[in-house]
Amino acid sequence: MGEHRASAIERVLHRIEEHLEDWRKRDAALQAEVDASRGRLWAEAAERERLLAEAVGAEEARRESIEELTMQHRVVFVLHRREVEETLEDFVREGDRLVSVVPRRGARR
Repeated sequence: MGEHRASAIERVLHRIEEHLEDWRKRDAALQAEVDASRGRLWAEAAERERLLAEAVGAEEARRESIEELTMQHRVVFVLHRREVEETLEDFVREGDRLVSVVPRRGARR
């Protein structure tokens, strides 16, 4: 009965080793998939960051100062800032005049 018991234990151990081997193979495949996904996600994130930086740079490049806009379009948005005050003074010296007043929303006249 000792041999029979030893062979039963050997069979159980052999089955356990097979299950462990299968599990290790599946785990390795999943780990490879995770690594590939991680790499893809990092590449996508880097591309999004590059596109965002490009968009911000383009926006900043085409953004003009309030003074440049008021001089170019001969329109003033009074924002109570020093640069607007200087622009208004330039308009007065050049003989420009106030055409209309549009109060800000919710402001008292």
